[in-house]
Amino acid sequence: MRKLMLVLPFILLFFSSTMAQDVPMSIMTFNIRYNNPGDSLYNWDHRKSMVYAVFHKYQPDLAGLQEVLYSQLLDLKDSLKEYSWFGVGRDDGMKAGEFAPIFFKTSRFSRVDESYFWLSKTPDVPGSKSWNTACTRIVTWLMLRDKQSGQLFFIFNTHFDHASEEARVEGAKLLRKRIDEICFGRPVIITGDFNSTSADSAYKILTAKSASGRLIDTRSSVPDSLKKPSYSFVGFPFKPEEGNLIDFIFTRDAPAWKVSSYHIITDNRDGLYPSDHLPVITGFNIIISNKK
Repeated sequence: MRKLMLVLPFILLFFSSTMAQDVPMSIMTFNIRYNNPGDSLYNWDHRKSMVYAVFHKYQPDLAGLQEVLYSQLLDLKDSLKEYSWFGVGRDDGMKAGEFAPIFFKTSRFSRVDESYFWLSKTPDVPGSKSWNTACTRIVTWLMLRDKQSGQLFFIFNTHFDHASEEARVEGAKLLRKRIDEICFGRPVIITGDFNSTSADSAYKILTAKSASGRLIDTRSSVPDSLKKPSYSFVGFPFKPEEGNLIDFIFTRDAPAWKVSSYHIITDNRDGLYPSDHLPVITGFNIIISNKK
């Protein structure tokens, strides 16, 4: 017995050094609604403190935002000091028009690579439009290294057109194509306002099985009890419709990335919401091995 007691610490040390560990990470998608003075009670000045509050309360490690004007970016930067961001204005590739920026915690991630492209027949031409789209549409992406797990991964963020079904379908095809070209099989997260529900063609293209692997809607990976409500677009004033869920977080099937939680955030102040979209947040556990 005495010999066993002497050996036991070494046995425990061996197993602790070879056991896998779960590293949590949370990712949010949030269409914050552009700064439109015509929104009156619902304009940015009335809502921005609630947008900040969502970040401060839920502390996403990463967030893909949509409909962000440059002036709103400056406001967010001033309030969310623990985050850095990347993105360009969709109209000129600089500061004009809406951004689809990605915010990330600087304490958590190192930026490795970054770029953007337009959802058009000429995706590398700034401000380009195709397929009867009502607006110029852009995709922002980052390659990051997670300082906690050591993982290299990609995050893409976008906003599909609200008017043209053709633009949504062709945009989904282009997004899949660019992910395959850029990511070389590494883990991928895709956030966005897709202006499509799970019944629509664009969603089905995004989630279709392909040679590079399937994109999975993280909502499909959690129990039904966590899927409420069934909408993310709620309008101004708040008037949601069941099934109007158009804001998604997708991931490519990766054995080491497990969805641990999913939450559609309904926080409000006396019926006034931070945006005409509800933010969506997904939790992951990244499985890493300590085996030497």
